[in-house]
Amino acid sequence: MSYQEMKASVERLPTQAPKFDTERCLVVPLGPDKARELLAVLLQDELLAAQLPWMVEKTADGARKEAFLIGMQCAAETTLVWGIVERARGAYIGAVIARSAIEGLDVEVLCASQFWNQGIADEAGWPVAEWLEEHAAVELVPAG
Repeated sequence: MSYQEMKASVERLPTQAPKFDTERCLVVPLGPDKARELLAVLLQDELLAAQLPWMVEKTADGARKEAFLIGMQCAAETTLVWGIVERARGAYIGAVIARSAIEGLDVEVLCASQFWNQGIADEAGWPVAEWLEEHAAVELVPAG
């Protein structure tokens, strides 16, 4: 069978995502509404938004639109979002987003710009990436 006769089948992302404890953070799975709320605020960070090629409108309205879309993707079980909570402040400082894509899973770690260059992205992203590697898969199946 040739590749033209195949399609990518992305298994649904696991629905029971775990919480991860790291040295400085809690990385907690979020439902669609909480993911939308967190990202609506986080994506308004101008420095962060400037780094995101998928965020076309780098405005507050654009942030709300992208957050709404990601919330809908969470509800459709094609995206998982974890909130990054800094223990010292007890506040959300970022998010880990895992999305199904044709190529596999796309995992991004977004941190508020004031937390850049502190190793937060690696600290929060690694346990999520390792868990996803064990619990999600992409396979090619015959089209039709």
